[in-house]
Amino acid sequence: MPDFVDQIAEFIGQHELLTDGQRVLVGVSGGPDSMVCLAVLHRLGYDVHAFHGNYGLRPGADADEALVRDWCGAQSTSIPLTVKALDAEAQAEKEGESLQEAARGLRYDAMARQAEERGAEAVAVGHHRDDQAETLLLNLVRGTGPEGLAGMPPSRPIQANASIRLIRPLLDVSRAEIEAFANAEDIPWREDPTNRDTDYDRAAIRSDVIPLLQKNFPGVTDNVARAAGLMREYVEETLTPTLEDHWARCYDERAAGGTLRLDQLRELPPVWQQRILLKALDEILPEAPQSAAVAAEVADLIDAQVGQRVEFGQGTVWRERSVLWFVPAEVRPAPVHPPVPVPWGEDVPLPGGVLRIDPLDERPDTLDPNDPNVEYADADRLVDPLAVGTWQEGDRLHPLGMDGSKLVSDLLTDAKVPSHRRDGVYLLSTDEHPAWLVGHRLDHRVRVQSDTAHVARLTWRPPENSGSRGGLRSHLEFRNAGG
Repeated sequence: MPDFVDQIAEFIGQHELLTDGQRVLVGVSGGPDSMVCLAVLHRLGYDVHAFHGNYGLRPGADADEALVRDWCGAQSTSIPLTVKALDAEAQAEKEGESLQEAARGLRYDAMARQAEERGAEAVAVGHHRDDQAETLLLNLVRGTGPEGLAGMPPSRPIQANASIRLIRPLLDVSRAEIEAFANAEDIPWREDPTNRDTDYDRAAIRSDVIPLLQKNFPGVTDNVARAAGLMREYVEETLTPTLEDHWARCYDERAAGGTLRLDQLRELPPVWQQRILLKALDEILPEAPQSAAVAAEVADLIDAQVGQRVEFGQGTVWRERSVLWFVPAEVRPAPVHPPVPVPWGEDVPLPGGVLRIDPLDERPDTLDPNDPNVEYADADRLVDPLAVGTWQEGDRLHPLGMDGSKLVSDLLTDAKVPSHRRDGVYLLSTDEHPAWLVGHRLDHRVRVQSDTAHVARLTWRPPENSGSRGGLRSHLEFRNAGG
């Protein structure tokens, strides 16, 4: 059936899935789709390597493996094959996910590693036009957005931020065409009985929903798949560029995770806010749940008090003074402490000490306590909500006695604070701007002036015998530097 092979070759060229003679790893289950995908790519002259994952979940699993082994070895040019035992049951129990989700995750992780080891820039799978129609219908009943209605793309990164691409060379041909080609070319395959088990959502769509639609709407599978293709063109040509434009204005990368600027988010309509939040979850916390309900929960942080958060097992989203901070659990550095609220007249325990802000009944006799861990400020200029957290790159302070602002990093350098102590320095902020680089320098905008009516005492209490973060010498150097 040369037309079938030519059709796939044309699709590969149209979507630039592979270059002539390129090495490609093919995921092969033993079913007709993957076996034909492997056979056609081999016939087209690509440097194919096969991968088979054996989950050992059903009696026919070893027979599937044997079929793939025998066929790869029987070709005139033997096809290299890697077989891996994958324990989906243990993975599902460990991660609290379904068996299908666990198996899929294990398979894609293993294929990505194998492709890297073999020097393949692409991993091919056997998804076809019927799979595309099932995917759109499944996404539709789950309440998907435009990207879900666009179905499966011909190519995408196999994992987040991965250079290896997952490609679908058979996406423009039907299951019937694939099976007809396999029969004509004597390509063996084995049917997985779970594909018809309606306990699984996709199998229910395949076995119950699509036959009913076909009875009343002939050609429905092709039409639904075509709709997915049209929607994908629309998404890629219109929605994606707009999303990337909004993303560029909202997103800033951090050493630990990334942030979304609240002023930019607030300018967007709710539908785009939700989409930006989902993109942040996908890129920064990819293992966290990604749904409209989760996006709504995170969106509530936009107008929440500083220090509020939404926690996932894979990380946390924090409400900072001017940003939402997405912090993956595995990369969050130990000294980083996201901002937490500071109530008046209450101790705020933090790693390394206790912060407290007390309103005073009377103005103190002196505004210089000669202690780096005590400062006096104009209470009316400490605009609620107050919050304290470790300083971050880019934070600026208007130091007492100086004109203009200065980077906190430069202030700590000027004060000769050792590098190993800098990351744990706290910054107290008002709702409008920073107020105190704790233990070091007061912000000029909250200073006590001649007309100040109410004074507040800011106190930092490190553990006994630990000394202050910057030390008295550094504090006095700050004061002298500021005149």
